[in-house]
Amino acid sequence: MKGRQRSSDSSLRVRFSGSEHGKAHARWYRIIAEHYDRLYDPRRVTRASAFLRYLFHRHAIGRDVLDVACGTFAIDLPLVKRGYQVVGRDRSEAMIRVARRNLQTAGVTADVDRAEMQSLHLGRRFDALLCLGTAFNYLASSADVHKALRNFRDHIRPKGLLVLDLTNFDAWIQHPNNVRAEVDYRSVDGTKIAIFAFNEQDVRKGIHHARFLTVVQRRHRTDIGFDEAPLRIWKKEELARALRAAGFRPLEWWGDLRLGAKYERSQSPRIVSVSSSR
Repeated sequence: MKGRQRSSDSSLRVRFSGSEHGKAHARWYRIIAEHYDRLYDPRRVTRASAFLRYLFHRHAIGRDVLDVACGTFAIDLPLVKRGYQVVGRDRSEAMIRVARRNLQTAGVTADVDRAEMQSLHLGRRFDALLCLGTAFNYLASSADVHKALRNFRDHIRPKGLLVLDLTNFDAWIQHPNNVRAEVDYRSVDGTKIAIFAFNEQDVRKGIHHARFLTVVQRRHRTDIGFDEAPLRIWKKEELARALRAAGFRPLEWWGDLRLGAKYERSQSPRIVSVSSSR
């Protein structure tokens, strides 16, 4: 009979790093910030930047742009390189840290800092304001929505543009995909990231419960975390009413941040609203 084998020193150490409820996935963004730009479709940035330039040209607006949920500044960087003066704000300090590094690597400068979109106060107005990447869905309460839209209006010049990019939960509800592997990624330094989604929609309350189980393996350590946050489910008509009440005039609707993406309620992955400040 063979003796028991001893575990090697290279065995993985597994740590449950905890769970967080609410707080707009703040901890989750802190965990994945360093890898965020490589977790998703790399064509997203090119398509979104081209789409935004098309909108700015079509509506003949100036070059002062405020992005209230800039994240890593990846979508804004091509705009800066083309002469736009982009100011970026984000609630995640970790994402802002990556944004500053991205600017330094690109050899350009921009004003980026941490701020909440509901309480942002820059003391100036812009030709366009961007709120992209589902950030507006994270405002689950009516009070926060009202504060944010009022704040947006106060930061946009008359006839300036407001571009909102939201998840289209109409399509999600009609074609459920609530339990899935969201991300399976390995970085050049060997870090492995797996993200599993366990979602649920409360249609009556208009809330999407986004739950992520995130596994990060670095060398001989594995961290596992669970994060949950409520996201508001918006329908096009409801969003249009909220925009009008806040002093905006909806101009056009798209189904994604890319040219040619026509909005279709039951199919489009996104609701992209383009509005004018009155």
